[in-house]
This record gives sequence, C-alpha cells and structure tokens, in this order.
Amino acid sequence: MFLHLDNISYSYPGSGSDLFSDLSLSFAEGWTVIAGANGSGKSTLISIASGLIIPDSGSVRRGGVAILCPQVFRGLMPEDWSDIFSGSNHVGMLKSSLSLTDSMIEREETLSGGEKKRLQILAALSHSPEILVLDEPTNHLDMYSKDLLINALRLFDGIGIIVTHDREFAAALSSRTILLERGTDKAATAEDIPLPLPTALDESSRRRRDGRDSYDRILSAISKENMIAKMLGEKSQSRQKALSKKGINSKDHDAKAKIDGARLTGKDASLDGAMRNHLSHSRQLGEKLESSTKPLMRKEGLSFIGNMHVPDISFPESVINIGEYSLFIPSLSVKAGTHIALTGRNGSGKTLFLKALYHHLEEQEKSRYVLYLPQEFSEKETEKMHSAFASLEDDEKGLILSDMYRMGSNPSALFQDSLNLSPGEMKKLAIALSRRKGKTVLLMDEPTNHLDIVSMRILERMLREDCRDMTMILVSHDVAFLSACTDTEWKTERRGNRGKLGV
Repeated sequence: MFLHLDNISYSYPGSGSDLFSDLSLSFAEGWTVIAGANGSGKSTLISIASGLIIPDSGSVRRGGVAILCPQVFRGLMPEDWSDIFSGSNHVGMLKSSLSLTDSMIEREETLSGGEKKRLQILAALSHSPEILVLDEPTNHLDMYSKDLLINALRLFDGIGIIVTHDREFAAALSSRTILLERGTDKAATAEDIPLPLPTALDESSRRRRDGRDSYDRILSAISKENMIAKMLGEKSQSRQKALSKKGINSKDHDAKAKIDGARLTGKDASLDGAMRNHLSHSRQLGEKLESSTKPLMRKEGLSFIGNMHVPDISFPESVINIGEYSLFIPSLSVKAGTHIALTGRNGSGKTLFLKALYHHLEEQEKSRYVLYLPQEFSEKETEKMHSAFASLEDDEKGLILSDMYRMGSNPSALFQDSLNLSPGEMKKLAIALSRRKGKTVLLMDEPTNHLDIVSMRILERMLREDCRDMTMILVSHDVAFLSACTDTEWKTERRGNRGKLGV
C-alpha cells in the first residue's frame, strides 16, 4: 500500500493564485492527521489524494482503493448494502465495535447524527479499502460516539488520513500531523511533524518563534556589520586626510618625511581591508535573509471591555420540559468568575438548560451582562448581527475587524461579503460585537464547532487568560478545550424520558 503526491499544483477555477505549488507528500500505513486554518486547502488536498479532484500538474500514485468519507453523510449507496450484510466476521466485528445492529441499519433515516456517522464509517470499512480518508468525522459527536469511532478505526490497518481539529480524537489514533498554512495570495505550505496533533501544534509554534528569533538575530548582525564598516570607513578617511601632503609647504621636508613614514606602516590599508571584510559579511548575511521568510506572529487574544461588573447568577429548582422529555434542575448558585463545563450525552438536555438559564437571566434583567452563543444562528439572529455591524462607524468596524483577526480570521472576507460569512466567522463576529458591550457572563453552546484548529486554540487561550475573571458555562464535547478553560463540571444524565442535571 502506498499513496504519493508528487509535485502537485492546483488552483481553483478563476483564481489568480495557486492553492498548491509543487507540493509533495507521502503516506504509509497508519493514521495521519491534517490540520490548519480555514482556507488552507485541507478539503481540497484530501479530495486530490482520494482522486475526486485532478491536480493541474504533478501526479498522484495510489497503491489501492481510496474511499473518502465527507463531513455530511448522505445515506447508504446500493453497493454498501451487500457488503454490510455479507455476514463476514470482519463486518460483524465492525458492527459490534460501532454499536450498530442490523435493525438500526435498516432504519437509517431515523438514526441520530452520531449513529449516522457510525454507519458511514461502517459502510466505508466494510469495503476493506487500502486508503481511508475522513473529513471532520467528530463534528457534533458526543464522547460516547467518539469512543466508538476510535475503537473501530483502530482496527483499520491501511493508510488513513483524517482532517480534524479534535485534538483528543487525533491523538488517540495518530502520531503524525501535517499542518497546512496559506498566506494571502500565496500557495499553501505543509509542515510535516511526527507528533500527535496537540504536541505538533506546540512544536510548530516553537519553530515559528525560533525562526522569528533567528531572522531577527541575522537582521541585528547585518546592522552591526554595517555599523562597524561605516566606523572603519570614517576612520580610514580621517587617516587618509591626516596623511595628505596637501597644504604642506613644499620646503617642509621634515613634515613630508613624517607622512611618508606613516604611510609605510600600512595602517590605512589594513583599515580598508577590515571595512571590506565587514561589508562582505553583511552581504552574505543579507543573501541568507533574502532566502528566508520572517515567520509572522499573529497578535492573538482579546479582553472584553466596557462595564466589567460580573454578577452572581442563580437558577431555581425546576423541571424543564420539551416534548415528552423532562429535565430536572436543582437549585443553582454560581459565584462570579466560576468556569463551568456542562457535559453529557447528546439529547440529555444541555442546550435545553442553557437556553432556560439565559431566559431566566433575561427575566432577572441580567441579560445585559450575558453573551449567549448558540450552536447555530437562526436567520433572524444572523440578520440582527449583520445590521449591528453595518450600523457601526468606519472606525468601529475597524476595531471589530481587528478583533476578528486576533481570533484567527481574515478580516478582508468581511469587507468582501459580510452577508455570506461561514458559521465559524459568525461566531467570531458575535464575540467581537458583544465584547464592546461589557458582557461578562458567557454561555456558549459548542463554541468550537465550525472553528478551525487555529481559531479554536486562540479562543481557548482567550477564555482561559483574557476572560479569567468572567463567569462561563461552556457546552462542548472537546475534552481538551474544556480542560483548558474550566474548573468545575456539571453533567446532564438521561434515562428514557427523564433527565437530571448533576452539579
């Protein structure tokens, strides 16, 4: 089995710049994680690797059948059914590891999102491909479904490629990470690091810092060489002027003899030689600098500003109902500055409670302190944010764009089409707009969904460091994210149509 991308180049139709230029990568048996910011080319790269996109130049060599599992599962294809119900021990083991029964598979249209994702993986693995490519397989999955996916994917012994920002999931499967990065109007670069995703991100940051320090040291050395050369040149000119016979009386033979004697020492020649050596070294350093690029260090993080009052919040003992499901909530009291992780299986009522808490704070007239960030924005909420941004003065818009840049965005996209932002960009816009209104209670429902790994890490640092004095309740299935940002856990548990919040 093998997969080689040799000197591939590719540009989007109508684009004036390359997405990839002479990019070469090789994949062997085992799992490789591909990560990077939105727009860095992750989805396009795996489509090229899978054969769904043909590169403009270069070649792709595959030693076997490749299957790509996209983010959204569209349902089983006719060819999937025969393999899934082949009765083979291999498929039976896969069904067991993914906790899927034949009756569940036969009613695929009624399955939950997590069950459908497991069915997608089952269908792919049942074909026994040599190359399996997964695009963000854990989006919207709870820990139970993630663990099932990990157990099944560990059974795969071919070449595996995963695009993901889920660090725990990535680390459970792979010790190799390819980080893609693309600057404005520049082809993407691939940094191949033989480490799990969490460690690879830290290693990449270290290399970037070291590269920047090295660049600055060379720049400083050039400046020093030029300064020394200038000093030697000025000293040489001064000496030459002192040794000039111009203005000496033609009959003053003693003065002329002294000058001739000084010239014979060759001190002025040695000064010129030293100056030339320093200038030569400066040019060599300059050539070295021209062949390298100074790594850019993005300014990251921001603090919420305005009225910084952080209120205590409370919630009375109650039962929340939705349809046939009831969620019991005990009496709650949260001190200002507490950071809470709200965890539990999908469908156990986390979002239900978060919405109820927000409405309760509205009734207490504390909503002016609250930023409520839902999983998805409704059309009405989206229009409201667009109007809020459009109504700002130009200087205020500039501050918002600066905030979005510090959260990992390319703010020029907002200028170009502020009415067609991705869900991830909408979350950043909501945070940036709320930041200027003194919001100090943060209720966030799956805030890392739709964020790339760069933006997610920035948000994580922002919540951990810049917002440490605020109150936060975060719903997330990202264990690493919650571990970094919270210090208390609440958990929803469901049994049938009854659930409760444990604190």
